[in-house]
Amino acid sequence: MRLLTLLLFGLLLSTFPALAAGDDYDYPHADPLVATILGTPSGQRAPLAEDLPVRLIDLEVLPDHKVPDIFWYNEKLRCSLAYQKQKAPLIFVVAGTGAGFNSDKMLALQSIFYQAGFHVVGISSPTHANFITAASGSAAPGVLRRDARDLYRVMQKVYEEVKDDIDVSTFHLAGYSLGGAQAAFISQLDDEVKVFNFTKVLMINPPVSLYNSASRLDRMLDENVQGGAAGAGTFLREQMNRLAQIYSASDFVKFDNEFLYNIYRNASEPPKENNLAALIGISFRISAVNMMFATDVMTQSGFVVPKGAELDNNDDLDDYFRTLTYISFARYLDELLLPIAQAGNSQVTRQQVIDGSSLVAIEEYLRKTGKIGVVTNADDLILDAAELDYLRSVFGSRAKIYPTGGHCGNIDHQQVASYLAAYFTQSGAEGAKP
Repeated sequence: MRLLTLLLFGLLLSTFPALAAGDDYDYPHADPLVATILGTPSGQRAPLAEDLPVRLIDLEVLPDHKVPDIFWYNEKLRCSLAYQKQKAPLIFVVAGTGAGFNSDKMLALQSIFYQAGFHVVGISSPTHANFITAASGSAAPGVLRRDARDLYRVMQKVYEEVKDDIDVSTFHLAGYSLGGAQAAFISQLDDEVKVFNFTKVLMINPPVSLYNSASRLDRMLDENVQGGAAGAGTFLREQMNRLAQIYSASDFVKFDNEFLYNIYRNASEPPKENNLAALIGISFRISAVNMMFATDVMTQSGFVVPKGAELDNNDDLDDYFRTLTYISFARYLDELLLPIAQAGNSQVTRQQVIDGSSLVAIEEYLRKTGKIGVVTNADDLILDAAELDYLRSVFGSRAKIYPTGGHCGNIDHQQVASYLAAYFTQSGAEGAKP
């Protein structure tokens, strides 16, 4: 989905002055929408590791778990291990909403931490279909404590699988976006269970409240596409047709970030902010659709797919996916997450589910522990001003906040990458200094 978003983005950009982001911070995109979609230009990205030794792992996490025929290819959880030849610390990295272990941002983080001397285990988001079907005890992601338990079980299984092949000195943990918030809950769980005894934990661009952040992303679609979700298809088709015309007249061989950045530098008209927001909203909704479909089928909830339906590869799924494009995260919470939570405890309320998936739920722990840091951007789209202030208040000197970068747009920027690596390699609870 990120590729589609990047392609469409090329139609909506123009050259306009980048605002200064600090004396020594040279990230070029001052607009958080631009930063979120386009990321870091190639000349400013941290170089990827060459000849990275990576082992792909197919993991049986829940042996008694029955996977429907439609998900036959998701019976095992896919993870990755980038390994050092010598003894080294191991860092688990958790992906953001809807992302797999091999998504662009995960590969960037894998390279950053490997080059800093770590073994790196990449784990897909609990909202990714492969995780939902192969590793989620509830098959209904979105409750952070429960997601943390699922991830913690996966981490133990992965380490059991690879421990005889690598030499590990200490354990660390990182996650970006939703994976960042989940990392904090995992850290608290590990402090109680003490399997890994994580030395350092880093939250990269986390939400403070999952519900608040998801609602903001939903509004980007509903408020910026004519007709809301119903108009998303028309919007995408129109933009793809325009992009094809631009590409056919260009000298670029392939659709990629360089092609898009060239459009960005040379476009003659300013971008329309509502179009940029629409692309981000559509991208999030498509990730949510994949998550909701997997949850609906796995839980047999009857949310969209009729209860008892046994889908296979020959079934036409278009109607199900089309229906799911109309459904916001709030409806997912009300009609899937909440009933599942109440099946275990009828006294659970909607607000309790929302509050439980917020960093506020573990605020006391976050204030007291010295092992957890946070790195984010002052213009992160998934945070409002009060939430940004909340992170500053809770983490104090353990918070590194860049002035620009949008949501994870600067994650592979050279200066940010250096900070991420230094956080884990420098001594002291607070890790790297700004």
